[in-house]
Amino acid sequence: MTQDAGGDGEFEAAWRAAPEAVRRALELAHEALAAGGLAVGAVLTDPAGGVLAQGRNEAYESPGEGPGAGPLRGSPLAHAEMNALGAARTGWDLGSATLWSTQEPCAMCTAAAGFTGVGAVRYLAPDPWALADGCDGVSGAEPVGDPVWLLAANVMFLRSVAVAAAGPAEPAILVHHWAVEPETAALHDAVPAGLPAPGSAGAWLAGLWPLLGPAARARTARVGHGR
Repeated sequence: MTQDAGGDGEFEAAWRAAPEAVRRALELAHEALAAGGLAVGAVLTDPAGGVLAQGRNEAYESPGEGPGAGPLRGSPLAHAEMNALGAARTGWDLGSATLWSTQEPCAMCTAAAGFTGVGAVRYLAPDPWALADGCDGVSGAEPVGDPVWLLAANVMFLRSVAVAAAGPAEPAILVHHWAVEPETAALHDAVPAGLPAPGSAGAWLAGLWPLLGPAARARTARVGHGR
């Protein structure tokens, strides 16, 4: 069925074309966002792209609460990448695996991936906090380079930070994002206030497509492809 360029058909085509790891990492980030946590998701994949293990950020959630609570939940170690690596088994050949994250891994998660021998690390979007500190790109991981999923990852991340912030003022990280990633900041401010209802990331992002698609094209026009 043919639909207009801004319709559901365009989003569904993009969603289906994305690697399984990208879709699953975004689903995990959305799950964290809906739970009121920091919206980051990560998966480990085999050489064929199949998901071996997964995790989401649980650092800001109470230990033992909610389905699938990991042993690190509620601790400062409970980053998405750490939870994904913690779900791996010692006998696995991680040298042939890829760790995917919705955000560029921090120093802790980068070190953990190196220590466990993960073969490759990829991410969808630069970490807004790393951008603010001038530390983006220092992990050595490879960006996926698709502006649609970059914006999708960061709009969820920014929303989770904004909801957790105290007071009516815009969080400093959002103010900074207006200077470095204006398309993402504008998209965030156009999304309905509050947390999304629990559900699928695909459905939520499809609803944002009239804003997300043009924002991705605007970002590509501003910075070029693959950045």
